[in-house]
Amino acid sequence: MKVHQLEQFYKENVGRLKEQMKKQEKERIERIKQQIREEQKAYYEKKLQEAETARERELRLVQDELTCITEQAIRLKEKIELVLEEKQG
Repeated sequence: MKVHQLEQFYKENVGRLKEQMKKQEKERIERIKQQIREEQKAYYEKKLQEAETARERELRLVQDELTCITEQAIRLKEKIELVLEEKQG
């Protein structure tokens, strides 16, 4: 081969190598971006689940408190009725 042909061969191969390296770097960056997106999705899903669990816990506490208040109201009503019956009787 002549020197010119070798130079041309070298330039073509270096060009292909650079293109291949750019392609591989782009693919690597896309994989990293996808991994980050998946991690963010998992993180937000976990946070959403934690918030839901906290809301459910709060609702149970409110429901328990309402049940307690209702039971107290029923007992108070019964006491008032007894007092009224005693006064009338």
